Amino acid sequence: MQQPYDEETTKNIKLNDHEVLMCNIPFNQSLLDAKYFKDYGLDVMGFDCMNIAFRDDGVPVLSKGDQAEWQYYDEKYKVQVIDSYKLFVKGIKVHLFLVQLKEAFLEE
Repeated sequence: MQQPYDEETTKNIKLNDHEVLMCNIPFNQSLLDAKYFKDYGLDVMGFDCMNIAFRDDGVPVLSKGDQAEWQYYDEKYKVQVIDSYKLFVKGIKVHLFLVQLKEAFLEE
């Protein structure tokens, strides 16, 4: 997993208007496992990727290939869901989405 945003920044991040538990700083797709470059919908000429996590009770309804809206403070960006996972972390059920930005993200 890549470096996550700090807690204060995470409070200002949403996916399809759902508050996130964790979101990592966008990372280059070259860091992904080779499996994502086959049959997962990853755009090899596209933009960076992120892992976004939710508590199991606040998960947006999204499937692999769906388009969604990622909000960073007041800025909104289109993302595509590449994969999703259910995890159990420190006693908490977590749903994790791997998404790819569909447009350039320029953090100020």
